[in-house]
Amino acid sequence: MSLLKDLNPEVRQLLNEDMENFPTSTQAIIDNLQSAYVVGDLTVNSATTLLNYADKVGMKYDIPYTDSFVLKLYKIFGR
Repeated sequence: MSLLKDLNPEVRQLLNEDMENFPTSTQAIIDNLQSAYVVGDLTVNSATTLLNYADKVGMKYDIPYTDSFVLKLYKIFGR
């Protein structure tokens, strides 16, 4: 089971848009998402980039401790 299918659609759209300008790094993130079964399997680089995309789309976390890197990461996968 890949995390890619659970990724927030708005975040996925930004990821896809970056494919043209940054094909190598974007493909590395997609490959990482496809091979990851749980959020903890993601590289720090992939996780940080995905959270930056979430911030760009104005994602609201509605969770306590919104400064928590891991909790924000779970939220962009709908968990």
